[in-house]
Amino acid sequence: MHSQSLMTDTIAPQADYRPRCASHGHVCRAETPFAQLSIGTRNYEIAEATGEIERLAFRAEGQQEWCALDRRVTEGWVEISSDILLLDPDVLFDFLHTHALRISTAQEPPYEMRYDTLGIKWTARLLQDRDGEVCFEDGIWHYARLGLRAPSDGRERAIMVLLAAIPDARLRFEPHITEWAHRIARGVRVIPIM
Repeated sequence: MHSQSLMTDTIAPQADYRPRCASHGHVCRAETPFAQLSIGTRNYEIAEATGEIERLAFRAEGQQEWCALDRRVTEGWVEISSDILLLDPDVLFDFLHTHALRISTAQEPPYEMRYDTLGIKWTARLLQDRDGEVCFEDGIWHYARLGLRAPSDGRERAIMVLLAAIPDARLRFEPHITEWAHRIARGVRVIPIM
């Protein structure tokens, strides 16, 4: 008997939605960094959060502000790294840039681009003057004006229209984003800081 192999992204993952402490994801104070964590091309400093019992804090390399994590070192670097990725404001853009499959593109205005992201279908219309609209399968169009920050690349612009028009768009792609961040975090590199 031969079983068909599947990509891991095509199976709906089961996300771990555990309760978080109130400080998770918020600016905090921290002790001296004790580790440097690298995920892909991004580097972060890790420290004990001040006033939080055994809780951690992180900051992007070169930044001043610390961000609280609802994690302890004993939970493992993959879990810590996954949480850092999920707190990154660019996580949805990065996820969609690698997972949104364009299934059609209109060659005349309005330039309508249809996408399938792991079974979640959405459409972006790229309008004149850097405007755009986006909708999911419910058919309700949401408008956004990107202004000068609108990229010329159609795919990037479609994703940015989605992010600008639907502030809670990330919820539509869960638990896939959480599982993706966990897979990316498995490649974490940790260097102690002495």
